[in-house]
Amino acid sequence: MYLRTLIPFVCSIIFLVPQSLRAQEKNPSFPWPEGKTMALSLSFDDARASNPTLGVPLLNEYDVKATFFLVPSAVRKDLEGWRKAAASGHEMANHSLTHPCSGNFVWSRNKALENYTLDRMKKELSQASGEIEALLGTAPEVFAYPCGQTFVGKGTYTESYVPLISEMFLAGRGWLDEAPVDPWYADLAQLTGVSMDNKHFEDLLPMIKSAGAQGQWLVLAGHETNDSGNQTSYLETIRQICEYAKDPANGVWIAPIGTIARYVQEKRTIMGDSLNLPQLVRPGQDGSLVLNARYGRGLGPRITYMPEWNAFGWFMGKDLVEWDVEASQAGSYSVVLEWSVSDQEAGKAFVLTTGSEALRGKVGKTGSWETFKSERIGDIVLDKGYNKVVFKAAEAFDEGALLDLREIRLIPVK
Repeated sequence: MYLRTLIPFVCSIIFLVPQSLRAQEKNPSFPWPEGKTMALSLSFDDARASNPTLGVPLLNEYDVKATFFLVPSAVRKDLEGWRKAAASGHEMANHSLTHPCSGNFVWSRNKALENYTLDRMKKELSQASGEIEALLGTAPEVFAYPCGQTFVGKGTYTESYVPLISEMFLAGRGWLDEAPVDPWYADLAQLTGVSMDNKHFEDLLPMIKSAGAQGQWLVLAGHETNDSGNQTSYLETIRQICEYAKDPANGVWIAPIGTIARYVQEKRTIMGDSLNLPQLVRPGQDGSLVLNARYGRGLGPRITYMPEWNAFGWFMGKDLVEWDVEASQAGSYSVVLEWSVSDQEAGKAFVLTTGSEALRGKVGKTGSWETFKSERIGDIVLDKGYNKVVFKAAEAFDEGALLDLREIRLIPVK
């Protein structure tokens, strides 16, 4: 295919790029709306008294909509203020029923996460959402973990409640994190929340600019909205953030967490096949493992992920692809390879390895680079649990190509 005449030249230009980044760097920039270069969300926790009285009016000056994570009992203290905030378009979100945190915080000892179960947490989150909707007329779509803690139970009984948040909400936000959100990669149930409490605009500007340069989504998190005080996002800082975000020259899309999360979700669905995002391959219901190129990690001098073919292309014998795999059972797996190759390049030796196991063969003809073929090539043994599966050339070569690899399917042998 024509691409193979161009890639060696391009790769020679980027030869100094670390091998572990070579394939991933081909992913397109995230397509933020209206040509924006980044996304920014302002969020505030606990339904603090200063939010509807000072924070919301300031945000409304700039027509900036924020996300407020609410505890129902705190909302009742200024119900009219919070109803006005909701009516003006701000996002009303869930921050739990009673703000449970680890019992290591003495004030949380009577609602310690260590004494929670997933069932109790689910019931309380549902109750909190129901109460917020009844009070404000809007059903929460996103959640913020109180204290940024994502577990229930203690010791051997400890469990993550991230899966519960993934099931119940569009997105979940953390606290005291140190980096923006990568919109292609991030788990929407574990969005990083960067503190803006007790910070001046100059403290936050480097991270805002870095997010813009990387095309990322920065989620800022605070509590009180006032001129001073502990756990307070300063009004002047909020004002300067709004002014910066509203300047078209800065390319910032500022919107609530739920609005941006839904947009990210939609773009991932539309563009998912064009991305190479290495991730753990988990078994299907029948125990089969599908190792497609999208989830593999390309390593080597010239390995290239080609989104138009959903496949990796080899250009040197040192190129390889590896997958992290979680097998539900130990034993033999039938290996089905899906590949393409020109008749001129066919015939080179390959090896598929996992642990001490190795399956060897030669790349068969498919008729052309554009014609993909699926064929069983043998069996390999996997351990139960984690395995690393590697596909590579069995012999070194400096010219030509091995194949274009779209998928390897591992099917348990009964």
